[in-house]
Amino acid sequence: MKRILVKIVIIYVLFNVVLAGVFLSAGGLQMLRQPTIPAVDSPASLQSDLKFFHDVVLANETDITPEQVKNFESIIENAPTPNTVDDLTLITLQALAVFDNAHTTAMTTKMYRLPVRFHWTADGLIIVKTRPEYTALLGQRVLLLGGKKPEALLNNVDMLIGGGTQSWRRYRSEFLFSAPSALSLLGVEVDSNSVVIQTLNPDGKDAMENLGADNQLMSGDPFWDFSHAFPDNESFNTEGWVTLLHRDQALPLYLQDTDKLHLLRDLPEHEAIYVRMNASFANETETLDQFEQRIVELLSTNKPNDIVVDFRFNRGGDYTKVLPIVRLLANAIPAEGRLYLIVGPNTFSAGIIAASQFKRYAPDQLTVVGSEVGDRLRFRAEGFYPTLPESGIKLYLTKGWTDLIDGCGWADDCWPPNKLFLRKVGSLKVDISVENTWESYRTGKDLVLNAVFDDIGKRTKH
Repeated sequence: MKRILVKIVIIYVLFNVVLAGVFLSAGGLQMLRQPTIPAVDSPASLQSDLKFFHDVVLANETDITPEQVKNFESIIENAPTPNTVDDLTLITLQALAVFDNAHTTAMTTKMYRLPVRFHWTADGLIIVKTRPEYTALLGQRVLLLGGKKPEALLNNVDMLIGGGTQSWRRYRSEFLFSAPSALSLLGVEVDSNSVVIQTLNPDGKDAMENLGADNQLMSGDPFWDFSHAFPDNESFNTEGWVTLLHRDQALPLYLQDTDKLHLLRDLPEHEAIYVRMNASFANETETLDQFEQRIVELLSTNKPNDIVVDFRFNRGGDYTKVLPIVRLLANAIPAEGRLYLIVGPNTFSAGIIAASQFKRYAPDQLTVVGSEVGDRLRFRAEGFYPTLPESGIKLYLTKGWTDLIDGCGWADDCWPPNKLFLRKVGSLKVDISVENTWESYRTGKDLVLNAVFDDIGKRTKH
């Protein structure tokens, strides 16, 4: 009996040694590595925040080159002493941009901003939210910001936005264009935190307005700033502001019930169902398992020919929680049916990962609709979120790669779970390229979903 127990113990130990070896060979130390928190100078000040920023980034951001480190340090050394949190936010954005990784950024921005919020459409930058005293500007297209065309300013935004795709940088410019200090750095004429803006209304009349920045710091978040374009949205200190669109009007599906992340609708006139996921995590009032069960019931009852999945605002989260839904939808496509996947610049992070796996599970029945996703298919994420002590600016620093282009080999630099759960897809090319326009957004139409319906109609005619 004693010998049997000894053998069991030996087998158990050897089994765990093998498991440990497998874990380490797959890069498991990445998951065990704890962040390094540098000392904080006392008394706390914006200058001590800048030093902490320097130290915490270099101690924790992985896979950065010596040249990037040199450029990072040069920006900090040559930056003027920050007098406001706005100054410090601008410095952090500049310095983190050199790492050419969209996730590596300031997660919580705090800047003095104009009393308007912008949104890019296919044919221009428009104003979608304002303080009540500027409602006359709602729905107008921006011709000039401080004498510069918004389209021309896009050529300069790389100094403040590192990594991502061209569509991501265009989206992030919506935030930058609302901050006079950022506009000044981009080459716009700014006078005492005020900017002259020239706009065009839908009737073809242009106007000029001198807009001054709010006196209070206004927060932002690169993963959620798109919500300013949602009807009656009051996020990021904009309580009491006025939006162009409202919840009580007729709205396209992508703008309905935007207080909920996930939406499920039957489309009987198209023999299809519509599944919208604005994040890769659960609603506060419904788990992903419950949402999945509702999808199962709708599929069973309606047996659609086609499935429309809207990921255009899937900003990310935990893709492992969403993969069961991805597999469910991919497996539910009838032999002659198609899955239409809608993506765009705010398809990001885990949203990109989950979207890519539709191509893995249904490569011959997938039609990708919309515009370019927000990041490259090889990107670095899986980091931690240090906060600068005095200013409260939160950072996103990264340590693990996702590679959807060539896939993750067992011994490479990918985040270990990615090696188990994901498969390479090479690319996520858009098959039907379409964006909403100034007019379609303003009038509550969705050209993107209409393009899906047009394609369904063409297929069913044959």
